[in-house]
Amino acid sequence: MAVIDRDRWRELGPLLDHALELDEDERRAWLAALGAESPALASELASLLSGEIVADRRGFLSSPLDAKLDGLQLGAYTLVRPIGHGGMGSVWLARRTDGRFEGFAAVKLLNLALLSPTGQARFRREGSVLARLAHPGIARLLDAGVTPSGQPYLVLEHIDGQRIDTYAEEHALSIEQRIRLFLLVLAAVGHAHANLIVHRDLKPSNILVARDGTPKLLDFGIAKLLDTEGSGERTALTAEGGRALTPEFAAPEQVRGDAITTATDVYALGVLLYVLLSHRHPTAEGCRTPAEMARALLEVEPGRLGLGDLDTILGKALRRDPRERYQTVGAFGDDLERHLRHEPVSARPDSLAYRARKFLRRHRAGATAAAGVVVALLAATMFSMSQMREARRERDAAMEASRRADAEAEFQSLLVSQVGDEPITMREILDRGRRSLEHQYAGDPSTLASLLLELGSHYADLGDSKTRGELLARAESLAVAARDPVELTAVRCNMVDNLRLQGRYKAAWRMMDSAEAMLRANPDPRTEVTCLQTLADLESEAGSIHPGPWRGAAAMRRAIAIRDSLGETKDLVYVGLFSSYAWALEHERAYRAALAQLGRGISILDSSGRGQTIRRSVLEHDMASTLVDLGETAEGERLLHDVLERISASDPTGNLPQQPLIHYAHAALFDGHADSAAKYFAMLDRQATGARDAYWQARAEFGLAEARLRQGDLARARRTAARFREAAPRLFIESTDDELTDARALDARIALAAGDTAGALALARQVLRANGYFDGRLLRRYHSTLMLAAEAALWLGRPADALRFARDARRASALDSLTDTRSAYVGEARLIEARALLASGDTSAARASAERALAALRFGAGEAHPRTREAEGLVAALGR
Repeated sequence: MAVIDRDRWRELGPLLDHALELDEDERRAWLAALGAESPALASELASLLSGEIVADRRGFLSSPLDAKLDGLQLGAYTLVRPIGHGGMGSVWLARRTDGRFEGFAAVKLLNLALLSPTGQARFRREGSVLARLAHPGIARLLDAGVTPSGQPYLVLEHIDGQRIDTYAEEHALSIEQRIRLFLLVLAAVGHAHANLIVHRDLKPSNILVARDGTPKLLDFGIAKLLDTEGSGERTALTAEGGRALTPEFAAPEQVRGDAITTATDVYALGVLLYVLLSHRHPTAEGCRTPAEMARALLEVEPGRLGLGDLDTILGKALRRDPRERYQTVGAFGDDLERHLRHEPVSARPDSLAYRARKFLRRHRAGATAAAGVVVALLAATMFSMSQMREARRERDAAMEASRRADAEAEFQSLLVSQVGDEPITMREILDRGRRSLEHQYAGDPSTLASLLLELGSHYADLGDSKTRGELLARAESLAVAARDPVELTAVRCNMVDNLRLQGRYKAAWRMMDSAEAMLRANPDPRTEVTCLQTLADLESEAGSIHPGPWRGAAAMRRAIAIRDSLGETKDLVYVGLFSSYAWALEHERAYRAALAQLGRGISILDSSGRGQTIRRSVLEHDMASTLVDLGETAEGERLLHDVLERISASDPTGNLPQQPLIHYAHAALFDGHADSAAKYFAMLDRQATGARDAYWQARAEFGLAEARLRQGDLARARRTAARFREAAPRLFIESTDDELTDARALDARIALAAGDTAGALALARQVLRANGYFDGRLLRRYHSTLMLAAEAALWLGRPADALRFARDARRASALDSLTDTRSAYVGEARLIEARALLASGDTSAARASAERALAALRFGAGEAHPRTREAEGLVAALGR
């Protein structure tokens, strides 16, 4: 047999795979039809197939492999029997036999013929896709490994179920029941898309319905995704796997070799819904070969099913041009849900007659009773010219909003379309998206400005305020050129937020005042939501340097109410409002209410299949930060570490956003993990130095010096502190948390570590005086300096001063009634109180304080924390 080169194999491979799935009679008929169309191709395939058939008849690689693999132990699982095979390998039913749990799994073994580096890379890619997905509608990855013979395998959740089309038929599901089942599939695909993963091979055999009626998505073998290693090297997967697809469910762009986007999966889902509703294919009815199917796909229009709005919805999902389809599965699902509620769908023009029919169907009784009244009113009423102009203005505004919404959906699809077989990072996706936007919307400055704002928010998620600033400057010039005051107001509010993230609070407040005046002159509900959120965030972080009453929580309640009234409660902007609301509630000392709002946002994401998105990580970060503020530092540190792990996976370059970096580092430092704290402070320092970000450089060096002290490395701590002090006068530091970047606070810690207790106390008092403590001001951020002052006073034999500082530290940290028994900060302060009382001779009060300290430290900091062990020792000593 002649050697087949790679290009020829790319053409023959899919056809051969299709032929091998047919039984002998079907294969003969298929080859005959192909021969009439392309005799040479059919002859070549027949030659390849004849060798395969002979090998099968001789039992080549069949019995020996089965005998060898049956009973094979792979980790906790033992192979039982084969349950399927495909181009990538075989799938086996396996029983868990390690004695810990009972149950079955599906083990996918890489085909021995694919043990080349390329085949292994493709197999690993499937595993990396599944590892990123966690959704009840997607079969879970349980484990992975290599067999003793070197054969890679994946252990997957075993789904005991039926193909979705078979399930629908055998259970005689109604049209509504089929749609509701299909909506569950959309939710699972939406979760994959939210993780920048396009399935590319959606079909009934890849969707099994479990016994409880839950559809499960399988087989991500040819999924298109980000390369989590960020290696930047192009693989050979394009050549060997790029054309792997199922002709019946392929989208036109897959056949043409065009870009793959989320709209590609939308098309396959449209075919699936068409098949579920009609029991026939929309374009390939009667086609016998892949070539015929491909030709029909590009030429045949799907027939209408006589199902009203469902035909319109299917028509939009099955458009040949991917730009004309639903750009997200969420939009596809929204229209199906509107249909089920007998509401107008977005896939058709909203004519008056159409809306009237929908209204009458929903409100037949009321409409009939009111018909006479309506006729009388219409006969007696005429619209004035001003009313007509207002109606026209509202119509134009609605059309503009719809146009921008379509552009935003297209932009989201554009971002996903940047993901290909070549490894790529999130930042590279955004950079490519930026170039595409400038080209595609060059003639539409208002829409381009709006999309640049959205793109800027993605850069903000990566902690890149510099690039976001460049995008905002460009958006501002576009809004000015377009004479669009509403868009300009939105740009200015985004600029305020970017200034806040840079620590430039005074400039942010000046621009915020200006933006609020612009909003009053040009009211717009969506822009108002943006500006209200910006106001709340700025006030939460820097309200003390701006006069006037606190408005943050009220602003966020209004922002959420506006989005509720608009019915816009599913997007990430809406979810982000709960984070800002929680932050504002914290500044009203309503910490538990803040946690509830963050939980509400997380619940929305989890229920909509977006539980692995960056936005969820942001909410979880905020929840962890609130727990740390409440003194529940052990749990807060754990959550922050998880957040960092997930965020780092989205940017393999190693750059991490500043907020989770510094919050985790501080939490780790308090919890006694000085090595981890030093690692992340140093990482932040490198990033800030490289970006020439003076604010974050100062914060990082201050924290790094503290971490060096906790490590017992006084010399390195002094060098870091000297670098901080030398640079500080030239650094732009505009922090409201003055203590956090006050060189005297750092010097006090160094003095105490060096044995200069009196000097440490004097410096700590200077810091407290500068921050208003001796004028009666008591804030949560004073805790660490008050504790240093208390310990120094105790060492100097001044228990009365130590007791005062410790009690004030406790009061500053007692944020609500639960913190008395849950806060590590309260426990730490009570521990010093106990020591001061003991030094004063009040043993009974010392014992009571030590016991309360121990309870709070165990809950907040954990059993292993140094302060907890210290409290245990003191309680034991006082109990003797």
